[in-house]
Formats: sequence, structure tokens, C-alpha cells
Amino acid sequence: MTQERIQTQYRLPGPFASQTALKQAIAQAIEAHKQDFFPLLERLVDVGDTRVNLSQQNPLRVLSIELDEDGSKGLAHLNYESNFAESCLIINEYDQHQTSVAFRLEGDELVFDFELPIAWNFNN
Repeated sequence: MTQERIQTQYRLPGPFASQTALKQAIAQAIEAHKQDFFPLLERLVDVGDTRVNLSQQNPLRVLSIELDEDGSKGLAHLNYESNFAESCLIINEYDQHQTSVAFRLEGDELVFDFELPIAWNFNN
């Protein structure tokens, strides 16, 4: 089995006057392309139960952006929600989750390159 990856890049509208402005631009790029992160978040909430899914109501929010000292790499701290739905019992429960995703900056490009968690498989 090969490990699945997500590799994306987004152009940032720099130059930026401060690290705060850069962090805001990174957060806005993630929010604007949140659907690109759904495969990761879906794997993170996958517990082998089809009743548990990534929430479509509140699937992703950027909590904060952390940059290293030279501003070339960092972490995006994300919040997302899963829900448990059992229709015959009219249960719909939501859970909040957090994860951090590493990125790097290459000029005016925000680059994400990370491996997806291995998919749940009852047969193994």
C-alpha cells in the first residue's frame, strides 16, 4: 500500500508589511481552499463507523498560524468538527477536533505537502 499525499500550493498576495499580515494571508488562503483539506480531515475523523463523518456545517476553521524565526516554514492550527448521526434514533452529536498542518513558504507560494493517515480497513 502506498501512502497517499496532499500537495498543494497557493499564491499569496505579498509583499507583506509584517508577520501578522503574512499570517493573516496564510489563514485566508487556507479558508479559501478549505475543500483541499477535506481528505485529511475525513481521514482524521474516520473510526471505521459510517455514522461518524466530517461535519459539513463547520468543517474547518483556522485557529492560528505559527511561523519559524526566518518565516520560511510554519504550522497552521486547525479546528474541525465531526458528527455522529444515527437516523433511526434521531441522534446527531458533534465533536470538536484540532490538528496542526506543516507548511513552507517558497517566495510568494504557500506550499503544503503532507501524508494522509492510513484509511481505516476492517479486513486488516
